[in-house]
Parts: sequence; structure tokens; C-alpha cells
Amino acid sequence: MSQATSQAASRAANQAAERARALRAARTEALARRGLGRAEVAARRAYLVCACGAERYGLPLEEAAGVLPMRPCTPVPGAVPALLGLAAVSGRIVSVLDLARALGRPGPGAAPSGHLVALRAGAVPVALAVDRVIGVSEIDADLARPEADPSPPSSGGMGGAAVSGYAPAESAGGDFVVLDLPRLLRRALP
Repeated sequence: MSQATSQAASRAANQAAERARALRAARTEALARRGLGRAEVAARRAYLVCACGAERYGLPLEEAAGVLPMRPCTPVPGAVPALLGLAAVSGRIVSVLDLARALGRPGPGAAPSGHLVALRAGAVPVALAVDRVIGVSEIDADLARPEADPSPPSSGGMGGAAVSGYAPAESAGGDFVVLDLPRLLRRALP
């Protein structure tokens, strides 16, 4: 093998090694960017924003199974006042809880023209009755700041006991109270 041939082979090997290093660096950078994208997504949380009277509440979207038109409920004797009754939803019997009453808000309760928000399966299938569903709002996790006064009102509802934060007006979708659904359901459906 001549010296020229061995130098050409050496240059080709160096170029191949340089291309492999460049490819590894580009792949590492792309993977790092993908990880940053996941961190950005994790820093945001989506809420289903609902209205009960003039109040707006955000339910964590991952806990909502669907939204349906309000339907008649069969009353349950001796139930807590917030429990409107039982209704058939997607072939299942679910407990229908009036969100405003469960939170101790004054007023007539959910409107007959309102909506039911079916919740993901738990020990007891539940749907929340609300006046209307406004839409989905995705906010930065740190924007949902804790409420100042988590004390329950004297009307017998939960008040702030089921509140986990507040999304301010500058958030996408406007301001709303962020609810802690497990705490709400534990207290409202013993």
C-alpha cells in the first residue's frame, strides 16, 4: 500500500469520525430540546371551566370524562342537599352532585338547561351539575395560586375547603376558582 493511499484512507476515516461526532451532537441537542418541551408542557395544566351562577370554576381536565346536557334525576331519600339524585349517563347510573350547592353557594342550584360533567371512574360514578360549560383553559401551573381564605361558609357547604387555587384574570380564559375534586367528593359524598 502506498503512502498516498494510506493518507487518503486516514483522511476518510477522520471525516467519517467527524460526521459521526456531528450526528451525535445534533441528536443530543434534539433530545435535549424534546425534554425541554415536555418540561414546558408539564408546567401547564388544562382546566374545564364551568359556571354556576356568576361564579366560574376550573375542574382539572384529566378528571373530566365528558360533558352532557342536563337530564332528569331521581331523588335519593335522606341524601345530602347537594346530591340532586341519580341519573343514567352512558348506560351507567351516576350520582349527580350540584356543584354550587356542594360549595355552599346560594341560589336555586343547577339550571334545567345546564350541563353534567361526568367525572372519571372512581369508587362511586359521579357527575357534577353546572349551569354551563364555558370551555377549556390551559394555564401555567404556578398561576393557579392558593386561595386566601379556605374556611367553609356558614351556609353548610364546603366553601373554600374544596378550593386548591385561583387562576387570575390574566390567565387564558379569564379568572376562575380551581377546585380540588377528590376533596370535594370526599366531603360531599361520604
